[in-house]
Amino acid sequence: MANPEHLQLFGDPQQWEAWRLQFPDIVPDLRASDVSSLDRLGGRNVQCVNWSEADLSYMDLTGMNFDGGYFIHAFLNSAQLCNASFAFADMRHVDLSFGRCRGVNMSHANLQEAWLVNAKMEYAQLRATDLRKAHLRRADLRFADLRGAALAGTQACELVLVGANVAGADLTGVDLKGADMRRVNILDTQSGNDLTQVHLSLTNLNELNLRGALMREMDLRNVYLQRADLRGADLRGANLTGAIFNQTMIAGALLDGALLEWDQITRSDDLLTSRTIPQKRWNTRPHQRWRDIQKWDEV
Repeated sequence: MANPEHLQLFGDPQQWEAWRLQFPDIVPDLRASDVSSLDRLGGRNVQCVNWSEADLSYMDLTGMNFDGGYFIHAFLNSAQLCNASFAFADMRHVDLSFGRCRGVNMSHANLQEAWLVNAKMEYAQLRATDLRKAHLRRADLRFADLRGAALAGTQACELVLVGANVAGADLTGVDLKGADMRRVNILDTQSGNDLTQVHLSLTNLNELNLRGALMREMDLRNVYLQRADLRGADLRGANLTGAIFNQTMIAGALLDGALLEWDQITRSDDLLTSRTIPQKRWNTRPHQRWRDIQKWDEV
């Protein structure tokens, strides 16, 4: 439970600020509190506050600075967190599902086993963030910075990861079934060219650089590989049943024992194209600016 004195002080922004300035080393204890009656938390220093098990759901916390805070088992579902900062925060088991988190900064935060289902986190800063065993189903992380992030064992079915930077990230055991992975630098993760520990069936891998990738005996059923670069890739024994190709480059690829529906594919000049290309399942933005898609090349 929250410290009653701390909770009372929090109700008055001026008293709260004066107290925090007087006792900067005290970690305010607002555990399991419900401050939803407050329209906003603006005007308060909320860095390094213990919000564990607190209810902050549906609140407008846009631009707030929660750096170094504690949010273990806290409720932030459906909250407005655009451009808010949670750097170095302890957010294990936090509920951020359906949150509006565009541009949020959670770099170096601990989000182990957090719930981020359907969270909108476009352009999020997640550098060196611990997301192991987190639940990211249908979350939107397009153009997010995930450099050095730990995602081992993450449940990320139908995740939108378009244009995200995953250089140095750990994707061991990540379930990306049905995810949209277009223009992701997937070969720059900790595993390099070895993708055998990532689950990619039903995934959109269109326009992806998979040159020299090790994908031996992988389940790649129903993946989209239109205009992907598979030159020199090792696909021996892989299951590519139902895969969709369109101008897919395969020069030098190893396909021994791979399952492909050759009667549904044409091959010309080391390019594969499916005879029938179904309607796309993913939302596209035909006018997306290339400077956004390539933004990480300048970092």
